[in-house]
Amino acid sequence: MGNNKFKLTKLALALGLTASLSACFSDNDNNDYVAPPVPTQDVAVPPTATEAQAGSVTVNIVDINGAPLADTVTAMISFTSSEDGLLTAAGNALTDADKSTTASSFAFTVGSIPTDGISYDYVISADGFLNNSGTLTLSTTDNVVAQEIRLTPRTLADSDVAIVADTKALEELVPEGENTTVSYDPTSGLSVSGDKTEIALPQTINKAGIAVGGSTVKIKNGTQFLDKDGTALTTVPKMTVAYFANEATRNDEEAESAAATSSSLDAFPGGLALSVASDPNSTEQVEGSFTSGGFVAIELVDDAGNKVKSFGEGNSITVAMQVDKKTSNPCPVTLPAGTADIAAYAEANGFKNGVCTVAAPVARKIAAGDIFPVWSYDEEVGKWGFESYGEVTDSGNASTFDVSVDVNHLSYWNLDYFNNNKCSSVKFNILDNTDSANIAETKLVLEINGYRRVLTSYTGDYSSATIYNPPGFPVKMKVLRNGANVLDGLSTNSDGVASALTVNNLCDLNNQNLKLTIAPPTIVTKQIKTQLVCSNTADFDVNTAPVPTPAIVALFKNNSYLQSIYSTGTFSVKLEQGASYTANYYDYNTGNWISTNVAANATAATFDIPVTCEVETVPVTGTGTTGGS
Repeated sequence: MGNNKFKLTKLALALGLTASLSACFSDNDNNDYVAPPVPTQDVAVPPTATEAQAGSVTVNIVDINGAPLADTVTAMISFTSSEDGLLTAAGNALTDADKSTTASSFAFTVGSIPTDGISYDYVISADGFLNNSGTLTLSTTDNVVAQEIRLTPRTLADSDVAIVADTKALEELVPEGENTTVSYDPTSGLSVSGDKTEIALPQTINKAGIAVGGSTVKIKNGTQFLDKDGTALTTVPKMTVAYFANEATRNDEEAESAAATSSSLDAFPGGLALSVASDPNSTEQVEGSFTSGGFVAIELVDDAGNKVKSFGEGNSITVAMQVDKKTSNPCPVTLPAGTADIAAYAEANGFKNGVCTVAAPVARKIAAGDIFPVWSYDEEVGKWGFESYGEVTDSGNASTFDVSVDVNHLSYWNLDYFNNNKCSSVKFNILDNTDSANIAETKLVLEINGYRRVLTSYTGDYSSATIYNPPGFPVKMKVLRNGANVLDGLSTNSDGVASALTVNNLCDLNNQNLKLTIAPPTIVTKQIKTQLVCSNTADFDVNTAPVPTPAIVALFKNNSYLQSIYSTGTFSVKLEQGASYTANYYDYNTGNWISTNVAANATAATFDIPVTCEVETVPVTGTGTTGGS
């Protein structure tokens, strides 16, 4: 209990001394009166709450299976757009230290939000993982936003999702028993001699009922390894190739009552709803959606971390991809046999810089002779850019077509159709089986063979959905709850059976009512207060009351990220009885997250943020609350 006992002992001594001096008083004028010392105590000064800001942004980072990264992994965030308005959780200016974490999560406040809103583009990187990117958009009415970003490891073999990745030294790419020699010289580049004049790293996926496809990256003799400044690497790099199948087979064969909780397309860099440059020489962007034939991430990195960006004048590498024949083509343009210039024909007959320009395209499965646009991803700025066109060819394989392209710089490469959206947004209501506004935690899944988008509310409101930049082609919609589809259909055409809703134009759902097969769960409302409490209790005799303070809170349900909250002191959450909840709240004094269990009941709770309180020494005027208890 602090040093209260010591001070009381001094007081007793002082009083005893006063008594003895009083006994010696006489009428002698030479005796002066000595006043007793005033007893004092150390009192904690109330801490100062941080200033409330206009909004907050949170980025939760998980691996391809939805689990947080190990606490030994350092993740970094870099903003490729302006950082105007971004502040720390405590409302201070950002530093480089604020952009690095081992907690699998970033949280920032926003000092002000313009009337027309603001967006932040960012890239997430972490040792041992491929980069991913996203965009957070705030408005004056939607001022607390969050995203979840999935990172793919550079080495991945047996995965539950349709991704395979490997990292190898270039000499390891020579098959055992083959008479091929590989060496590297910074001046002349890669030397491949003997039985072969090129080396290759193939990746193949064949998951029954889920995905089929693959890629082969080929590097030729004479290839130079140049960094972004055009300087040759001094040592031979290792190559990482990660192939992401598009799960077109699963989309065809999955039961209507089922819904995949994880997909290779969930880790697609930047997502499949995005904006691309209308022209390589213009900053103008067009919004739309990718339909993927699969993509491959390629990296060549030496031991010092130097990355290869290009291969020297006139040199290229070959990226050959095997594409699931069940992949959807939402912009069918067939190349006439014998056409030599694919790009010229594509630009004149249905594409402009990779974007579909067909007036009213009718989606179908890909076929031999189809033109397939090729896109590259700059992992440092988090943007996709159009590169070239490939032709779908039939190699005789029963389940895949081939598309092969030569590329002159290193990137992530993707076969994608890009279609503009038909409306900027669509909003509809979601009802439970009693025709009441849905209160159960759910996720919305939009899919077609090569396209997938998972949407959820990070505000705790599941009664409606607003989809910005909706796909401009037919999709199947499911509503996911606890790993199963619970969508009945439109409320005007429901039968109580879970099924997928096929929508030719998602914009037609605006202001419609979707109905679920589930009854409303039991929900309790819990009030929570975020408050500052003094941690240095040994430094004072009298404590001070906790001080409510703004704080960023991340709520998890059954270990999955559920909700982002920017508390201004007190807030309420709606919890489902029977579920397990935890909360991470941001300790802006240490820069760490504090994790705590949250009981699913109506009992109020406090989230205490410890701070070092100032201490004042004051005269004892009466009793008070002592420190340390």
